[in-house]
Amino acid sequence: MNGQHRSTPWPGEAVAGAGRIRGARRSDAEAQIEPTKSAQEPARPAVPERVDAPPPVRFWRIGDPGRSFTEVQPLLGDALDAPDTILDGGQVGPFSVYAASVRGLSHRQAGTPRQDAYGVGVSKDGRWLVVTVADGVSAGRHSHRAAQLVARHATRRVGRMMDGRDEAPSRTEWYELFEELSRLILGTGAQKLKLPQNEVAAAMATTATIVLCPTGAEDGQRRVQVAWLGDSPAWIIEPDRTWSCLTAVKGAGSEVSSSAVVALPQLPEDPAMLSVREELVPVQAVLLAMSDGVGDPLGDGTGQVAAALAQAWSGPPASALDFALQVGFGRKSFDDDRTVVGVWDPEGSLP
Repeated sequence: MNGQHRSTPWPGEAVAGAGRIRGARRSDAEAQIEPTKSAQEPARPAVPERVDAPPPVRFWRIGDPGRSFTEVQPLLGDALDAPDTILDGGQVGPFSVYAASVRGLSHRQAGTPRQDAYGVGVSKDGRWLVVTVADGVSAGRHSHRAAQLVARHATRRVGRMMDGRDEAPSRTEWYELFEELSRLILGTGAQKLKLPQNEVAAAMATTATIVLCPTGAEDGQRRVQVAWLGDSPAWIIEPDRTWSCLTAVKGAGSEVSSSAVVALPQLPEDPAMLSVREELVPVQAVLLAMSDGVGDPLGDGTGQVAAALAQAWSGPPASALDFALQVGFGRKSFDDDRTVVGVWDPEGSLP
């Protein structure tokens, strides 16, 4: 349940047992030496033992979090549209997988839905892990629904497609999948949301990044494939805690940054223009798919945010709650929705 941000600690509650302590029985002679007490004098209550309350949850800050990080008054939205925060953590195949999607400060303040979504699955034969991250384009009033559709459908569809296969999909197969996702969005907008056909693309636009990772390793590496449309990046944290981008670093090589995004249901006409990359990833590396709410402050993977996250995620988090707290870190001027899915190999974590 959403609640107001607090900048002061939560009050603790001391709890003590009410057991009665009995002393040794004294002799009559000893009792006569002590002053007598009035029979009407009430017994003094035992002083309960002080029990320290657990430390309060602290906000996770990286550098200057900005005033809005502690001063935004969240407005509850419709939980049927999208809950404020969703999180998961546990074993998927051989991997430790943690995922969290947190509503950004801008949407919390306005009471509008979280537009990010994620999906995690494994093929029926257990040989392929599938991770999807989708980020609804902010201008689309139903883009959160498009992101949810893509995260769910793409993850299941790729899992079924890879069951019993040895090789990753071709670029043509990926393009056909993205065409299927495009039709799903257009059909849902027109049939279920009753949107005019010419308005669906603007109202239900979303990025899509799909990561396909074999559960088996060969010579200490896995051949990971990523297919994406839009600016939701996939990264790895190398064994030496440096970052390597598997997709594209936003704004790299450009003197002028741009917020324009090519997103579903739009597709490049030529299948060769769909972004697909295959990379050998060491088993000690951490595999991460994320929305640009984390990708933007991460930048090129060399700054303060990158160093803090590499240290925090050098091994699996203590819990999904801890991971969600870290995904929602405070950083001045960054107030978008935050989504990250992290994959840790059981064969070892970073030193």
